[in-house]
Amino acid sequence: MDTKWLPWQRIFVVIGAISLLWSLLGPFVLADYPDTAGFLSSDERQLILRIMEHQNTVASSQQVRMAQVKMALVDPKVWLWTTIDFCANAATQVNGMFGPSIIESQGYSPQTAQALTALTNFMAFSGMASIAYIARILRGSSTAIALSNILTMCGFMLALCSSNPTVHMVALFVFSFASPQPAAHGPAWQMCNLQGNTKPAMAAAMSSAFGGLGPLATAFVYRDEDRPKYTRGHLVCLLMTVLCLITTLVLRRVLTKENKRRNQGHVDLSELTDEQIQDLADNHPHFRYRL
Repeated sequence: MDTKWLPWQRIFVVIGAISLLWSLLGPFVLADYPDTAGFLSSDERQLILRIMEHQNTVASSQQVRMAQVKMALVDPKVWLWTTIDFCANAATQVNGMFGPSIIESQGYSPQTAQALTALTNFMAFSGMASIAYIARILRGSSTAIALSNILTMCGFMLALCSSNPTVHMVALFVFSFASPQPAAHGPAWQMCNLQGNTKPAMAAAMSSAFGGLGPLATAFVYRDEDRPKYTRGHLVCLLMTVLCLITTLVLRRVLTKENKRRNQGHVDLSELTDEQIQDLADNHPHFRYRL
């Protein structure tokens, strides 16, 4: 029985060992709460705590609120964000998992394919690094995510409509740049629109658990027998991106309507206890959603 490891197996072992060793530092360098963070000055700690108290996100002095857990599970907005994460993660992994195979199938040598893969990875990094600035310029996370979805769709449609290797490479560069942006910025958009000491954590867990299944769907649609066009894979990811765009626009509409409703009405909270007010989380009438 041959027990010699293949090169790709060694890579997994080395990377896994580095991750394991790095994780051992966590208990010593990562603080659980701002009030236990030794790297903060007393003034910084007090300022952060005042901000978190105002946002109802102080966790060190509070327990898990089951009412907020249930609220996250039945909140349609949370499931819309989870859908965005699922679709975005599916399209994002095309370059990461299948980029080298797609490039090599266009007739490039393994050495050239490796070099071009480095460029597509740089495009993906550039897309993720720039999305926050794009959102700031466009004055809205939903607008930035919708724009990146449109660019991603253009990339997949370009790949589907042409058999030219050069056009395929241009398409790969386009969706390698744009497709990671919703996956990178979607969770940030979600977290800034959630309040409470428990609901944001529950919503983040839901997005990670269900939204993270997107790459699993991608893995089954890019097959060797579909080389070199990969029509099935590109078409599925195009449809995923269309769903991501529709979900983003629907969610933006929902948040806009809710903000208008809260601006028009006044809700009396005087009869509620402090715990009941805390459990309102982002349903608090004074809270406004960010688009």
